[in-house]
Amino acid sequence: MNSIDFAQYNNIVIKVGSALVAPDGHSCSTQFCLPLANFIKKCQQSAKKVTLVSSGAVAAGFNTLKPDHEHLSLDEKQALAAIGQSKVINHWQRFFDESVAQVLLTAADIQSSHRSANAKRTLITLQQYGVLPIINENDTVAVDELKFGDNDRLAAQVATLIEADLLLICSDVDGLFNDNPHTNSNAQLIPFIDEMTDDIMQLGQASHNPQATGGMLTKLLAAQIAHDSGTDTIICNGKTEAYSRLFQQQNPGTLIRSHKRLQTNSSPSIRITNP
Repeated sequence: MNSIDFAQYNNIVIKVGSALVAPDGHSCSTQFCLPLANFIKKCQQSAKKVTLVSSGAVAAGFNTLKPDHEHLSLDEKQALAAIGQSKVINHWQRFFDESVAQVLLTAADIQSSHRSANAKRTLITLQQYGVLPIINENDTVAVDELKFGDNDRLAAQVATLIEADLLLICSDVDGLFNDNPHTNSNAQLIPFIDEMTDDIMQLGQASHNPQATGGMLTKLLAAQIAHDSGTDTIICNGKTEAYSRLFQQQNPGTLIRSHKRLQTNSSPSIRITNP
């Protein structure tokens, strides 16, 4: 059975990629964000704590500056992010009756024990007051050697920081396949993984979406971080609203179980399958 006990997860980090926030690459869209916001509200109504990691700032700022070339420099991306950050947070706010909070982080914030402790306290306090934290990388000040590189790994670091039990990565892919589904129509989805082996990591492919900064490899690297810290990861397709299946106790994509949770949950309905 391809089932999941969703009730076991009470502290969830949801990462949503640029392909969902700004599918045209130039502006925010309600198309995929509104259903996801409704899912978040349903989670909150079920007494689950939710932290949202949202991409899309660079794309959201695109129509304001309207650069005449596609290959943007770091300075241009930072300028677009500075414009787009407020657009992204306002975009999400209109879906919620309660307030949301913007939290911008850099890799240095996570690596510093003092700053990460402050960030953790802030996130916990926001949740205690019923405010949804919306996190993005602080692109306007991050430099190459300090950047996470993609919000998948940022989300995994945040999940580790706040001791989340589930990292839900919503993208434009159904999950991890045993081959590239864009070139092989016979590729099969891998529903469950319990070991992040070299063979699994090699299944990561470069992103097929030009608006995305990562790809399946960055999602697997994020899952590795979460796996090592005791957090389960689900990679699913946000465009098809696959995550909604969780409330029907169904696996919406690929579930990567951490050793910690495998030891504490021996549900016979979950079978682990490697390619």
